[in-house]
Formats: sequence, C-alpha cells, structure tokens
Amino acid sequence: MAFFKKKTKSNQDGGRLPLVVAVDDVEPKAVAFGVSWRAVASRSSTRADAIKIARSGGATHLISTLQQFGYGLVPADAAPAGTRVFAAARVAARQHGGDAIYALKLFPEGNEYWFAVIRGGQPSSIDRVILSDNDMELIEAARKEIESGLEDDISYAVFTNLEDHDLSDKARGLTAQDLMLAASGEEDVLQPLPKKSGDIPKPVIAVVGVAVLLAAGNKGWGMYQEKERKRLARINASVEEPPEQAWALAMQAWADGHRAADPQGLSAVRVSLGSVPLVWGGWEVQSATCTAVPPAASQPGAAAQGDRHWGCSAIYTRSQFGRVNREMKQSTPDGWTVQYKGLDTLVGSWNVTHASQPFKFEALRSVENHMVETVSRLQKLSAAFGQVGDLTFVPVEIKPPRKGDGTAVAMVASVPQVRAATFTLKAPLRSIDALIDAGVEADWLQINMYFKRADGEKVDIKTSALTADVKAVIYAKP
Repeated sequence: MAFFKKKTKSNQDGGRLPLVVAVDDVEPKAVAFGVSWRAVASRSSTRADAIKIARSGGATHLISTLQQFGYGLVPADAAPAGTRVFAAARVAARQHGGDAIYALKLFPEGNEYWFAVIRGGQPSSIDRVILSDNDMELIEAARKEIESGLEDDISYAVFTNLEDHDLSDKARGLTAQDLMLAASGEEDVLQPLPKKSGDIPKPVIAVVGVAVLLAAGNKGWGMYQEKERKRLARINASVEEPPEQAWALAMQAWADGHRAADPQGLSAVRVSLGSVPLVWGGWEVQSATCTAVPPAASQPGAAAQGDRHWGCSAIYTRSQFGRVNREMKQSTPDGWTVQYKGLDTLVGSWNVTHASQPFKFEALRSVENHMVETVSRLQKLSAAFGQVGDLTFVPVEIKPPRKGDGTAVAMVASVPQVRAATFTLKAPLRSIDALIDAGVEADWLQINMYFKRADGEKVDIKTSALTADVKAVIYAKP
C-alpha cells in the first residue's frame, strides 16, 4: 500500500486540511482520512443541499446517505484516474457497528495520525487528521472523548495501532492497511461533485462567440436558424414522454437496484461464515465480512432475473507456528482466492449466491406495521443482542426523470411514497440464528464477524469469542 502526503492548505470547516489518502498499490482503490461529516438537517433535505454545503467548504468529493453526508477535498494527484476512494470512517463503522474510537498512526515514516469516533454505527463529526511529531496529541484527544462518553453512559470500543497508550486495556489492534482490505461496498465511496451547469470553460465560450458572429454575417443565417429550430424540435419531440410514464420508468429503475425484504436473507451467508476456519494452518482469523452486491439496474426489469450475490473475505494473521505461504496455498478452501499481505497477513475471498425476489412497491408493509410487528420481534431478542439500532423511517429520495431540456419532471400522484429505516445490531454470532428464526423482514446488506480470545472473561448470553455486526434496511409505505 502506498501513502500520499497532501498539501497543508486549509480547505474545510475550521481550517481543516485536505484529506490524507492511502492508495492500494495492487487494486484501484484508496481510503480517505479526515472527511467532514454532517447530519441531514431535516427529512426535506436533498442531495442538492448536501452538494451546496460541500461546494461552500471547498470540497471536490461527496458521500451521502439518508441520515448524513460527508465531503472533502481530494487533491488531483492523490490517486490514479479510475481509483475508487473510500471514506475511512464509513469503512470503520461497518466493521464495528456500535460506538468506537479509532486512533491510528497512518504510516510509520510520517507524522499523520487519524482520530475518528463512530456513534451508533455511523461516523460522527470527529474525523480528522492530526499532524504531530509524537503520539501524545492523538492519545490526549482519544482520552478526552472516552471521558466525555462515560459522562453520557457511552462505552467506546477502542481501535489503535499505537504501542504505548493507556486508552483501554481491551483496545483492539487495527491499521490503515486493515481498513484498506475491508473497503469494498460502493455505498462507502466518495463521489466527485457534479460540475455546475454554468461552469463552461472560457475558451469554449470564446469559440462559440466567434462562430456566432461568423454565422450572423453569413447570408444564409436565417436559413440556418430555421433548420436548427426544426432539428431541436424533432429532438425534443423524440425524448419527451408523459410524466406518468417517465416516473414509472424511474421508479422501476430504482426497484431494479434493490431486493425484496427476506426473513431468510442472512441464512446463506450465516452458513458460509460459520464454515470459516478459526485457525487455518497456524493462522488465526481476525475478522470476516460478507457484503451484498447491489443488483444490476441497467434497464427496467433486469434485476428480476438475478439471484442475491455476496462478496465475502476473511483476514488472517500468522502465529509463531503458522505455516509458510507455500504450504497455505496448498490447503486453500474450495472456492477461495487468497491474497498475501506482507509476512503475517493474508486475505481469503469467496462469493455466496442465493435465490431472491425482485423489489415490489405494492408488497411493502406500512411504517406503523413495522413499528409494532418488526420492533416486537427485535424486542423479544434484545436479551441476546449486545446492541440494536433504532428504527427511524425517513423518506427515500428517488432521482427524478429529466425532460429533454435537462429539467426535472414534476412528480405525479401515481408515484408511490417509500420510507426507509437503516439499522445495525451487534450480537454473538450464535444470536444471528435467532434473528433469522424470528423472521425479521429486511433487505440485508452486510454481516461482519470478529474473533477475540476470551482471556478469562466471563461469558454470558450477550458475549462470545465470535461476535457479529449486521446491517440492514427496511422499506415501508407511509
């Protein structure tokens, strides 16, 4: 993995620095540290509002969800063209799913440190890069946040690669390289801000102006105008369609990018994760992740033919008696591909596929039904869960169709109203079976499994050496 130091010119709120970007030297992907995060102001807030705020902060890239958005300046030379840039805090939040502090030194030779806080499985406004000659500033910032959390009855999990600290006797090891390995979901990618419609390069304006003057002096200008008018009229006539039909196509395209709620949607990946060897040739598993691949939505109805696909990976570290890479290659599980990272880390990857049903608006249950039935199921299982996020339904923003002139088609009464609630839960891996048996209907997006040694700790129904984080979204009608 290669790291790039950025210019120190401030560009964000509070004089913050441009993002520090770590670039994978094998795959075309990168991870950005120091994103500015903001909560969505209201249910009526749109992506356009987020874009406006991001532009005012001098940002070049944006990532947005129903609950919040993040933005930052990614220098043009930070990563090669075509590289996907993942937001580090979003990647980290998916790996833990609860309340966590991340205090990392980004690379051994530099003076960049990363300090981020995850609350309720979501990035918080604390996501910044600290420039310092030693670890003390980062440690002090993390210590203050831990103390502040105790006042609010919040107990943070601490992830760090610092060797000498007193943040927590249960701190877990994590490096920037680990986040790079875990970065996979397209929903965690920072997208370039769209260009303003009025941003026409001056050279282009000049050329067009000269062309107009020349045409005006031509005797055939009047004939040219009439011919151009007829050509544009034909184009507009060919692209315009009734608003009801345009919105129907837009809604179908959105539906093709989603899957129907499935109470058994976690079954296949749960079985797959359950077969992951905890110790493999003297290498110990640290974590394993399965992320749902969004269905193809290139054309209406395309998703109706496909199954649900998941991309999975497991990270292993080598113990003192672990086999060498040559021997590990000979014992690779069926269907796995293995990538070796340095001397003591390897990543095994595989895929899981199972049958699924296409998304149908008419099959949605009401928000009220979910707040009674779905919440009741989760309440019954709460004793087996370490943490469960709240169900808060907010309107789903669906990109409106466009007219021939580029303006949005006004929404029609026939467009179904959709609400969505994204939630995460943390539990021992064995409790996921109870979740599946309870029949909780959701579009399951991701499941992460972690392994830790008990070290003499008391084990009860909410604790286990194998823990899991699950993320899902529930769609409903008002």
